[in-house]
Amino acid sequence: MTFGFSDALFLFSSIAAAIIFMSIITARYKQDDFLEALPRKFILGVVVMFISITSMMVAFGTTVYQIFYEKKAYLMLGLVGVSACLPMLLFVASQFSLIWHLFIYTYRPGLFSKPSKRVLDQVIR
Repeated sequence: MTFGFSDALFLFSSIAAAIIFMSIITARYKQDDFLEALPRKFILGVVVMFISITSMMVAFGTTVYQIFYEKKAYLMLGLVGVSACLPMLLFVASQFSLIWHLFIYTYRPGLFSKPSKRVLDQVIR
């Protein structure tokens, strides 16, 4: 059951990530869209891709578990743990800085936006 669910989630999320990235590539953007629309779509695409990679690794782990169920469990647990977690950790390590900066520069208040009440209270003191 775990394999079926994770495999279906992998299929859905990988197709969704491909569609999101294709919409980024093929769309015509005006200059203003580069401030919000493009980073928002890119963040969504990378998050969906991470879900896809995670569900693919869960499907892989359940398959290996079903194949080697009666053999040495501790050896299988190490094999699955290393081979399933390593791609996810590499993806997160390679994309974290980019996603963090996109998120900060897209959603934090800009130079010309209104300051929040908390900032005004600190300036008055």
